[in-house]
Amino acid sequence: MGRKQAMKVGLNRKRIMDGQRRRLPLLLLGTGLLVGPAASAEPESPPWPWPQPSRDVYQALVVKYATNRICRLEEQGKCKEWDVVKLRSYNGKLVGPTIEVWPGDNLHIQMDNQLPPEIQPPPPDPNIPHGFNTTNLHTHGLHVSPAGNSDNVLIAIGPQRKFEFEVKIPADHPAGTHWYHPHKHGSTAMQVSSGMAGALIVRGDIDEVPAIKAAQEKIFVFQQIPYSLVDDPYEPGKQANMVESFQVFIPGRWEQSGRRTLINGEFMPTLKLKAGEVQRWRFLHAGTMETLRLRLVRESNPEVVLPQYQIAHDGITTGRIDEVQETEMFPGYRVDLMVRADRTPQTYLLVDEASPADRSLNGQPETRKVLARVVVQGRSPVSMPLPDARQLSKLVPYAPIKDEEVTGMQHVVFDIDFSVVPPRFLINGKPYDPHAPPRKLTLEAVDEWHVTSSQFQGHPFHIHVNPFQVMLGDGKDIWKDTIFVPPSQTFRLRTRYRRYIGKFVMHCHIQDHEDLGMMELQEIVMPDSGGHHPH
Repeated sequence: MGRKQAMKVGLNRKRIMDGQRRRLPLLLLGTGLLVGPAASAEPESPPWPWPQPSRDVYQALVVKYATNRICRLEEQGKCKEWDVVKLRSYNGKLVGPTIEVWPGDNLHIQMDNQLPPEIQPPPPDPNIPHGFNTTNLHTHGLHVSPAGNSDNVLIAIGPQRKFEFEVKIPADHPAGTHWYHPHKHGSTAMQVSSGMAGALIVRGDIDEVPAIKAAQEKIFVFQQIPYSLVDDPYEPGKQANMVESFQVFIPGRWEQSGRRTLINGEFMPTLKLKAGEVQRWRFLHAGTMETLRLRLVRESNPEVVLPQYQIAHDGITTGRIDEVQETEMFPGYRVDLMVRADRTPQTYLLVDEASPADRSLNGQPETRKVLARVVVQGRSPVSMPLPDARQLSKLVPYAPIKDEEVTGMQHVVFDIDFSVVPPRFLINGKPYDPHAPPRKLTLEAVDEWHVTSSQFQGHPFHIHVNPFQVMLGDGKDIWKDTIFVPPSQTFRLRTRYRRYIGKFVMHCHIQDHEDLGMMELQEIVMPDSGGHHPH
């Protein structure tokens, strides 16, 4: 980063720290709420502080092989045995840096791909894994342009190349938890499962709710790195713990490996809360290998569960506080929640409960695993409130989509054809074809999508650019950008195509499925271009 750019970054940080933010009304994409408490007679859009518009935020991402250590055996909070790993990385770390922006910011991500040249030329079939050292970037969850050098996953940055992404964050973008990761078809799973992922936080209104602002914030980037000891393809005669083959994604391999989900690159970290303290936790599933069913249980008595209070899904404020005992997450999911500690010292375990076959990623049962220790300490408890649901109810960014708004229908069927070897990964009976005409969608249209998983396995549906409303039919519909559809089930989703035109993709967020063909090209076009037609 040059001196001028560093000065800009320092100035931007100083503006935030000094509170030099102009006050703007909260911008909503509609009136009315998704769900939750009825709107009160109090004035809408409280004057939360916002930063100066059009800041330039810079982040350098160096893509390179790096050597790190991952704990293999932990006892009483201390690691006893380590594995040295050699993995593709962002900036040499097991997890990418956290990026923070505000609505109206211009995000500049300066990518420098220092990976070695490709060993093999690309195959004629685009759905054969390839190009493991070629990369790009997806800002997962952001409502931004998919074109040019913005959130464009159709470009490729080869080894020894540099590229600058410029992502314009709209001034009315909702505050929330998002993330970034590679999305180069053919190599996405290899790179993400090596640890190339990081949190991307949009600051804004919900951060200024008094009880949330007073709470300490913790970000949990959950990763599953399926490394194995192999011959190093770039250093003949040497072996290393690496992620170099799609063989690691074969169902059952993760369980057999004995690996465990990392949190921010750490194995079994210890977290601390004061007695009575309320913290805000941002959960982000950046893994590729298994479902997470996250529960806080007392170490001395696992029947005692510490509640979680969910306030946002996939970076979108729900307008409620949902008390749950367990947060279920699939790859791509984000959940924001509040945790309130006991008023007496205790030790809890953050566990990933066992998942049955129909709720797992690979159609096979997943065993229970302990991911972290949570220590409640201090004999003089503090008194901290949870957020006021009435304040949160005013921060829901999207109005529900009513029946009369729907202008078209779209259909998606995820399926795997096991009649051939290797199996084919399909959407509506076809593998991904980068040269096929895209599914045409029309700007400002409103579609209902029917998404189905075949009988063999469930699949997380993810579509870029615009979030969707999940029609659960239980009075608690939610807005998301990724949703797991269990085997032999169909989900109804509704979405509005707002602001941006251009090409992007829809796919299964089991990323090896995506690389193997379970992806489809989309294009949002202008209304007068003859684009929209139901699928």
